[in-house]
Amino acid sequence: MYDRIAIDDVEPRDIEGIEPALLPIGLELKPERMRPSVWHYDAGEKNEYHRQGEQEELYVVLDGALEATIERDDREVVELTTGDVLVVPPESWRQLEAIEESRVLVVGAPNVKDDAIHEE
Repeated sequence: MYDRIAIDDVEPRDIEGIEPALLPIGLELKPERMRPSVWHYDAGEKNEYHRQGEQEELYVVLDGALEATIERDDREVVELTTGDVLVVPPESWRQLEAIEESRVLVVGAPNVKDDAIHEE
């Protein structure tokens, strides 16, 4: 069996105090082993600087351009554009900031409740 949905048919979900806008495709598809979402960034928007407790995260830039700040031993900033794919292990700190309006597919695995850890 399989499940299918068009990203443009998913209603955005506003989460208080969090940018960018979230398209909760995982809530629609209900996968067992991964936690997918699509994030829509306006130019200049960024998510919170964070790392994960368990989840490895895969980022696929669907359209736009962003800067990804990643820190484990060293801090590195990489530019991501349409079609780029990035995997970040749970223990690495990360943040995405939109250079221009962008959409990013984010897939976390395993499928656990949001286990983001934010800087104090």
